[in-house]
Amino acid sequence: MAPIIYTPTVGQACKEFAMRYRRPRGMYFCEEDRGHMAAMVYNWPEKDVHVIVVTDGSRILGLGDLGCNGMGIPIGKLSLYCAAGGIAPHRVLPVVIDVGTDNEELLNDKFYLGVQKPRLQGS
Repeated sequence: MAPIIYTPTVGQACKEFAMRYRRPRGMYFCEEDRGHMAAMVYNWPEKDVHVIVVTDGSRILGLGDLGCNGMGIPIGKLSLYCAAGGIAPHRVLPVVIDVGTDNEELLNDKFYLGVQKPRLQGS
């Protein structure tokens, strides 16, 4: 059922994420946040988080590098966990580690919400 409903729905939501952005639905961390992540997590409004799903937006459902627009992945997965797994919605935290993007379209999009630099690479 997931390949029929979940994959195309979440994939489309990720492709349109920046254009439909209304409010923060999770936490975003980038390179400049090093040393401040604990304080950022402390400021999350829910204090009893049990489940965290993390993405870097690099390989989204066969769509490729969507950068921070990949937030739809942890949101979608956590929605499934809440609906099918009985996890309370206030106990989840979707996270994007924004390490840039190699997607030229996003790098040139003035409305892109993420870090507009080439993706950080490991050594």
